Amino acid sequence: MGFTTSFTKFRQWSYKWRAKYFRPILKLLADLKITPNQITTFRLIFILPIIYYFYLGNLLGVLIFYLLFWILDLFDGSLARYLNATNDKGGFLDSVVDHFVYSILILGFIYLQAANIILLAYNIIIQLLVNLLVNVKNSGKEKSDWLFKVKPYLPYFKTLAHLFLFLCFLGFNYLNLSFLILNIWMTADCLYYYFKIKNN
Repeated sequence: MGFTTSFTKFRQWSYKWRAKYFRPILKLLADLKITPNQITTFRLIFILPIIYYFYLGNLLGVLIFYLLFWILDLFDGSLARYLNATNDKGGFLDSVVDHFVYSILILGFIYLQAANIILLAYNIIIQLLVNLLVNVKNSGKEKSDWLFKVKPYLPYFKTLAHLFLFLCFLGFNYLNLSFLILNIWMTADCLYYYFKIKNN
């Protein structure tokens, strides 16, 4: 998959960029004995203001706190690599927190009736399922220092979903069409990986 390869190369570039330019902050975090998993867990605090601003119907408030959530996401993995402390447990925790807060975001848009409820609810389920199947398929390829190695080879689905959600924040609502296409695409990938697993 050429798109997957390109995304992987971009992610590797991002890792190198953060290692270079975040180094003073990473050093400070290390000196303060802050761990990557603590940063990952701390990001959950942003759920409360996100839910609150969805309740008020204030998308600007939601956007601000969701961006803060993702800014912190740049640091947990970077700190783990800086400390040479990357592990599969941390990768799993990061993946769970990301998907949980993403699900809260989608539920918020369901609450606001910003798009078809079925499309949005299905997206939460299919996002989880496609990542689960990808990880099951690749679980036997590499040894893990925990229960299994989290290898999200299809992160661009969530990236594209975030793009259209961001446009909605700006007042351009293409959620129905974009999530219909994304859901069909992810369903096809689910079937592909399901039969790959079944035939192995």
